[in-house]
Amino acid sequence: MPHRRSASIFALASTLLSPLTACKQDEGPPSTEPLELIPAEIQGIYGRTAEDAPGMQVSATGLTFKQMTLTIHAGAMEGDTVRVERATLKWEKTEPKTCSGTIARQGDRLLLSLYQVDGAQERCEATLDAPWARWELLGSLPELVRGRYGNLLIEPEGMRLDIDWITTSMQAATIYELPDSNDERADLLIRDAKLVDSTGIVGDFECSGTMKLDQGTLTTKFWVPERLVPEIGSEQDKDAALQAKLAENELACIKWSGSATKWTVDPAKLPKTKISKGAVSLEIRAGQALLDSPDLRCELPLWRTESVPSKDTWDPAAGAERMTLGKAEPSMIGDACKLKLRIWCEREAGNEVGKIDAASEPSEMVGDCVEDQTRDLCPDQLFVRAISDVRYKLGAGPDSFNQIACVDTTGDFLAAKP
Repeated sequence: MPHRRSASIFALASTLLSPLTACKQDEGPPSTEPLELIPAEIQGIYGRTAEDAPGMQVSATGLTFKQMTLTIHAGAMEGDTVRVERATLKWEKTEPKTCSGTIARQGDRLLLSLYQVDGAQERCEATLDAPWARWELLGSLPELVRGRYGNLLIEPEGMRLDIDWITTSMQAATIYELPDSNDERADLLIRDAKLVDSTGIVGDFECSGTMKLDQGTLTTKFWVPERLVPEIGSEQDKDAALQAKLAENELACIKWSGSATKWTVDPAKLPKTKISKGAVSLEIRAGQALLDSPDLRCELPLWRTESVPSKDTWDPAAGAERMTLGKAEPSMIGDACKLKLRIWCEREAGNEVGKIDAASEPSEMVGDCVEDQTRDLCPDQLFVRAISDVRYKLGAGPDSFNQIACVDTTGDFLAAKP
């Protein structure tokens, strides 16, 4: 009997164990399929520095950074933390590693703690140890940074440089707001931007860069995107024509780097109505200064106003409100002004001006001077000083504007009745 009982127990045990044995046999090797585990609130773009552009992309199944990918195969959520039980980390030219650990987000920071499964608790990848900050993708440049900073004008979709008569633009395609930004400070990364020439044609040059606005001062830095720079030692790296183009591209990007204070216009400190002296008048309207006279009419963009202290006696605008103006060609030039310009150019050439025949053809040198100065006849600055509620003094620059003297700004200007 004991022998039979033992046999029965053995048979029962074999019956109970057989399903478990079959289950293990059916499991097979671990899955290599990506597992959608990372929640939407953690997904996004992260970076350590601006040079990381385009940044690290965190998706539902893992993360991608330049030539590195981490793909999750097994894991589970533990509260707000992603518990990675098994993931494959692979650089483009190295053997893959199997990793485990945690991924979590704390405020604007991504916290990564990943170790090699077979590496005696060695870090999975040193690159991932650095603090990663979240980059928020924007549809346009924020309102806070828009405006004029000297020759640089920032608009919603990009920037424009106005240097003398040359205008170039930069179209910003991918804009990220970095964590240090708030209602008073902007810290931006522009991943992709194309340069546009004065004719509106988009060129071959592209840039990446940063823009930081702090306490009214904007600092920009631009460089050639890393994706355009060939790997050192590659065939492209040895291509002289490509290297020459990259050098030219780099110079074009560097021109957009610098620091400047934001310019503002305060209409409250300017005449509210047209001021005039005889047939000469000045009117501020719709962001422009309209200087009108029988001999010269100029409609100029108003870029900045600033109060010049009276103690600055060396400054021709001392005690006045100075207006900095953008470039514009005259909308009208009278015959008397044309003659004054001819005389000024003859003097610049060292010629005797006592017996100039206005109908005669000028020399080539004088003709070139007249042609160049015709575009620059309008002032680049105007100074308005209030003597009373209705009486003003008016000045203009540069010096050549007063030397040619198409417009007499001496004397008192009176405000028109509202």
